[in-house]
Amino acid sequence: MNKKMWVGIVGCGGIARAHAAAFKENGVQCAGLVDSNAEAVKKFAAELGDVRICKDYRELIDSIKPDIISVCTPPLAHEEVAAYALKRNVHVLCEKPLAYDIPSAHRMRDAARTSPALLMPAFRHRFLPANIMLRDIAASGEIGDVVLFNNIFCGPSFGMEQKWFTKKALAGGGCILDTNAHSVDLFRFIVGEIVEQRGVMHRHFKTTDVEDAGVLTVRSEKGALGVMESSFVAGSGEAFIDIIGTKGKARYDYTDGDKIRIRLTKDKDWTVRPVKSSNGFAEEICHFIGAIEGKHKLSCTVEDGVRVMEVICGVYEN
Repeated sequence: MNKKMWVGIVGCGGIARAHAAAFKENGVQCAGLVDSNAEAVKKFAAELGDVRICKDYRELIDSIKPDIISVCTPPLAHEEVAAYALKRNVHVLCEKPLAYDIPSAHRMRDAARTSPALLMPAFRHRFLPANIMLRDIAASGEIGDVVLFNNIFCGPSFGMEQKWFTKKALAGGGCILDTNAHSVDLFRFIVGEIVEQRGVMHRHFKTTDVEDAGVLTVRSEKGALGVMESSFVAGSGEAFIDIIGTKGKARYDYTDGDKIRIRLTKDKDWTVRPVKSSNGFAEEICHFIGAIEGKHKLSCTVEDGVRVMEVICGVYEN
């Protein structure tokens, strides 16, 4: 980096710890924290060490003047925090989904367009070396034209019924918006733009008002079909991507993260290709910092965040 950068983190839940660690790995120190939960922010500050606790995001931005704000709050607060930072020319990394609803996403896009600062949605899965390899395999034609894209992210999320993830007033939606936001972005990243979407969903929890299990189906401009599943209540954790083309298939299993498996129609056995195992956070933030420094343009833009909102909220509206 040309100069030392500082980040302020708004929201001190589990994802904030992943952000802080990845920023540190990239040479960016955390200067300040904000969270409405006093105990949560004190605990996180103690873990980080030399960091200031601020009363709200305005104090964090105006007093500490960080180079970057990492927005790790529930979606309801994303627009307010991001817009304030962008007006003060502070770069924003915003956790997925980009916003609470489509109008909010559009306003965030407008704020980003009028600011010299950058706004990047935190779609860290597209920065995994394995998913970059899947995109390259699909683009190369090695497995032919993509016919089907299958993805599942699910598992037993303990205590979810009491968390903000299952409260529409804070989250905007349930597991489809929270979890399949990554799936939709990955489909667009690997396969192409989405022109049609449908969904079915169900609520198992009795005291919540959003879905905790869902299936999203999409169609690309070139006719590839995608099926994306998610659940907060599934008793078995699953995380994988299958891409089936006219000449074979490629698979990435997140639980076996250092390889891609390929099997062509003409072959009996799978071919294994090694890949660096990663959760994508460090690579995501490395890319963001490089864009801030002018080394390259953002490959994951606010438009990507908006499209994910349009696809998923389009399912909710049908």
